[in-house]
Amino acid sequence: MDPVDRMIIEESPESAKHLLVIDSPELADAASDVAGRVSIYCDDRRDADQVPRSLLIEALDAATLEGVDLVWMRLPKALAALDEYAERISAHALPGVHLVAAGRTKHMTLSMNDVLGKHFKAVSASLGRNKSRALHAIGATPTELTWPRENLHPELSLGVIAHGAVFATNKVDDGTRLLAERCADLHGNDLLDLGCGSGILATLLARANPEATVHGVDTSLAAVDSTRITSEANGRHVTVHWAWNLNDWPADSLDVIVCNPPFHRGVAKDSEPALEMFTEAGRLLRPGGEFWCVYNSHLPWKARLTASIGPTTVDFQNPFYTVTRSIAR
Repeated sequence: MDPVDRMIIEESPESAKHLLVIDSPELADAASDVAGRVSIYCDDRRDADQVPRSLLIEALDAATLEGVDLVWMRLPKALAALDEYAERISAHALPGVHLVAAGRTKHMTLSMNDVLGKHFKAVSASLGRNKSRALHAIGATPTELTWPRENLHPELSLGVIAHGAVFATNKVDDGTRLLAERCADLHGNDLLDLGCGSGILATLLARANPEATVHGVDTSLAAVDSTRITSEANGRHVTVHWAWNLNDWPADSLDVIVCNPPFHRGVAKDSEPALEMFTEAGRLLRPGGEFWCVYNSHLPWKARLTASIGPTTVDFQNPFYTVTRSIAR
């Protein structure tokens, strides 16, 4: 058990009737010792797969949060994610709910207190231990739900609707924008947005290929739901998949894949998921299929793309971003 999870347990009340655990799968056993009923929500599919199915929930709504009087949560990196979690807990848990949220001190900011203060009557911080700290939020002050939120992008003729935990929420980050500009010229019968986020690229691919099957895959539950909502709001259909690998997908089954891969997991830099995506793409693409990728220009990924997929050319590059096109062998 890492120091953050240990901090949550040490700072928690000793008992509860219904304990909700958010994004801390390793606390399942400890939670069962504290409460008669335990529900665990994990945005990341890799975390969710560690949780007993009987404890796992896939939404934070009135039904799943009924009777919740205690919440254990690892503080998310994004304030927007914290805001949505706090908003939903305040709206649906018991009025006297007690939230214990912890993180590594170096990643915590006073803005987190401010976000929690919008949704709870009292917010306080614990003393630091083992380079970690906990925030306590007590007493719900429910407001109208504001997440997921929409943002209109006239330059793309697109409305983007996203949950708080999605990368860039409902904005268009610079890397995604570079790929978005190319989607109108990408065609095939079976297309995939790998790491679909808010669904911008998947929706644009569906617009450019109205008769095709377009898929969106992401490890984030918030992302796949955002992709579904965004595509529907723009009159398109995208088949979404909450998954961290595509081992069960048949080889040579796709014509086009677009990808703005992550190089962080939470607050930690981690290139391994992106490199695994490249390997998956090489297996899934039909010979001659195209893999379009955008990544930070300092990353040495062109050679890996060639090795994993096929001949790779640079379509665009500036000091910040590189866009590549790989042709599957």
